[in-house]
Amino acid sequence: MAKSSLGASLANSLRVLAVLLSTAVPSVGAGQLVTIIIVRHPEPDASQADKPIVPLSEVGQSRAALLPQTLQDVKFTHMLATHTTRAREAIAGVAARLNLSIVQLPRPGSLIDGKPVTDQTSRRVPIEPLSEALLALPPGSSALVGLNSENIYAVLNKLGVPLAAEGQSCALGSMCVPCASNDCFPRNDFDRVWYILRDPSQKEPVALFQFRYGVGWKASQ
Repeated sequence: MAKSSLGASLANSLRVLAVLLSTAVPSVGAGQLVTIIIVRHPEPDASQADKPIVPLSEVGQSRAALLPQTLQDVKFTHMLATHTTRAREAIAGVAARLNLSIVQLPRPGSLIDGKPVTDQTSRRVPIEPLSEALLALPPGSSALVGLNSENIYAVLNKLGVPLAAEGQSCALGSMCVPCASNDCFPRNDFDRVWYILRDPSQKEPVALFQFRYGVGWKASQ
């Protein structure tokens, strides 16, 4: 299957979802909600795993190249990512297409406990600043966020998605995250996309959907 059709499949799903939500949730049309799309960064360059900068591998770069077309119909107003190079690179193509700058939290090179922030800084550190920034987005905003396996579930929980009961999993399609740590995240999944709709006046999101992009795709295709 070609890259274009793989990207188009999720793009079509997002278009259908937008139409359904606009009819089912009246405030969507009035611009009262906040749209947040979270992506986990694609495959990193394992040979650089212990370096201050850990970029995407060639495979990861090819996967990231699918995102601009996949999300071509979403009019983003904000681009955010963790401090890691791979999270920024994951959404860089979309940001460039829209001429939007990417805000990384914490900022690479800033100091935490007297040490400069690099790709070796704990990926748990961005949970609080990124969650606060997303919760502060005004109605009508649409944000694309590049995250890591160590912080995705925790950020979703901070955005109001409830935790599953201890020892329980989340049913398919439920408003739930299985844990707030990285212990239960499928570390080898690099194709996940979460679509969240928030009403800033409510704690729990209006809607939460999970997709995959580039399923079955290989870098050589």
